[in-house]
Amino acid sequence: MIAVIGCGASGMLAAISAARMGARVTVIEHNDKPGRKLLATGNGKCNLTNDDQSEDNFRGSDRNAIRAILAAFTKDEELRFFEEIGIPVRAKKGYYYPRSEQASSVVDALTAEMERLRIRVLLGCDVTAVTATESGGYTVSYKTTNGDAKLSAERVVFACGGPAGDRLGQSDFGFRMLRKIGIPVSPYMPALVPLTLDCGNLKEIAGVRMPAEITLSCGSDSYRESGEIVWTEYGISGIPVMQLSRFAASALREKTEVIITVDCAPEYSREELTDELTRRTGGLFVNRDAMSAFAGIIPGKLLKFTLARAGIPERAKSSDVTKKQCAALADVWKALTLPVTGTRPFANAQVTCGGIPLSAIDHATCEAIGHPGLYITGELLDMDGNCGGYNLQWAFATGVIAGRAAGKA
Repeated sequence: MIAVIGCGASGMLAAISAARMGARVTVIEHNDKPGRKLLATGNGKCNLTNDDQSEDNFRGSDRNAIRAILAAFTKDEELRFFEEIGIPVRAKKGYYYPRSEQASSVVDALTAEMERLRIRVLLGCDVTAVTATESGGYTVSYKTTNGDAKLSAERVVFACGGPAGDRLGQSDFGFRMLRKIGIPVSPYMPALVPLTLDCGNLKEIAGVRMPAEITLSCGSDSYRESGEIVWTEYGISGIPVMQLSRFAASALREKTEVIITVDCAPEYSREELTDELTRRTGGLFVNRDAMSAFAGIIPGKLLKFTLARAGIPERAKSSDVTKKQCAALADVWKALTLPVTGTRPFANAQVTCGGIPLSAIDHATCEAIGHPGLYITGELLDMDGNCGGYNLQWAFATGVIAGRAAGKA
């Protein structure tokens, strides 16, 4: 018997892979239905993987381990697996989705495959302990609506995920349980998450969406991304921000100063922007106020916000604005610099960074070193990917590797 704790992306793949090896499998899930977090991925469309397989999209404690794991169950193998169980895929600009563009169809297909393989699934059950037996197996204790129960298993796969998205039933249960068993757990933090900023009047620009280039400075290190950002009452969000959030979270944990610099008009150079703003102080713009004269390049709410930072009264006549002030406004637009105070909580995060070091598992099997028959998959491991299907790809790959190894054993 193999016990799989967690019926999410990596848990379902682990269970299916082990059952296909001929093993009897029981899955124990805290939630009342399988794949709850999977249903929410990709805004409900389920971005399965990505054409861009460069290493920079996968971040964690051991590059060699990440490379070995992803090579053992590749993107192409993943896509073939889903085609096989009835999920044809389509690529959109390199991003792969189920053809239905519904995460529910992926969960339904995985559930159907588990039923075909006669995998037992216990829903609404809370695991309370996993203890090694003298015979070399494990006893899994859990609570049900009818009381306490136990399960004897030769192998156990931990696939219960991290605390990111805790409104979906996620928690740090897996980290707490594995730490009790004696497996090391590195500090873990929210990733793919919005950032909070130190600026008292962000309400003025909350809701503004705009293309931008951002630079995140963490002490002596800096990271860059570009794309659409979103200003919020608490700080800043959008895919470029979320891609860099793990670096901010790690630096802030180490008490390192973190600064975000936003280029609000990336298609202009500073000189071009200064010239354009200066042009708007005369000619057709001569009788306008600053808010009217400088409108159209960046959103109006942000214009008001940045005029104050450049020392230009919003109702000042455009003809009274000096070239020096135009240069100051261009500087603000090209490098709007704000201190980062933190990340939003796990409830607002898509994934967890940190957790079980990759040095704590056998990369060929995902078996915990020093704990024979115990496997660890998915978000519990110290790897977090960019937006674009990379975290699901990791979950599927580690689930397959662990399931095959456990089933074979």
